[in-house]
Amino acid sequence: MSELSMWDRTARRRRRRLVLILVPAMIAVLAVTGFTTYALTREPTHLETVGCYDRATLDANVAVVSADGRDPTAICMEIWQHGDLAGEAVPRNLAACVLETGAIGVFPSSDASTCETLGLADLPASYAVEGKRFAALRDAIVSRLGEPASGSTRGGPQCVGGDEARAVVRHELDAHGYGDWDVKVAGEPFSTKRPCADVSFDGAGKVILLVAVGPRG
Repeated sequence: MSELSMWDRTARRRRRRLVLILVPAMIAVLAVTGFTTYALTREPTHLETVGCYDRATLDANVAVVSADGRDPTAICMEIWQHGDLAGEAVPRNLAACVLETGAIGVFPSSDASTCETLGLADLPASYAVEGKRFAALRDAIVSRLGEPASGSTRGGPQCVGGDEARAVVRHELDAHGYGDWDVKVAGEPFSTKRPCADVSFDGAGKVILLVAVGPRG
């Protein structure tokens, strides 16, 4: 459940969704301690989000945003340019690394060894294809089930029941080449009080979670 994300309102006017994790009032900058060092060669496993760090250190503030299939450095440069990492100068270069958790972290960079200096792996070239494939999967599912609820909205406007949502997710997983992923219900079961399905993605666990929520609107 630690990967359950809140979706920013800018998603609806752009074709990217901004995800802020554990942030009250949709504040863009937060401290995330779960992003730590790891082996210098590894594939990312958390494909659903990108962490944009405001300094080249693992103790920096980080805006956690949804991945949308683009190069993570392009996503984070946009965050910088929009002022979501306020108080710091916009860096000239960024480096995309793979963190211990399997998540992607993007740091201000002064040379080609930024990730190695931090004890991290460089984001492999294979991500260019895999990132787009995962984004296509997520977009297909969200188009059917609706935007997940956030701190400011109830999501939707669709209200898809548990059985139908499971069938939709299973179909899209198979259609996009994720046949080895599972679909599970997290939290309370579906009921008359919680008839609608929200969706969350756990790339590390290879599972899509369905969360029963109240009526939309």
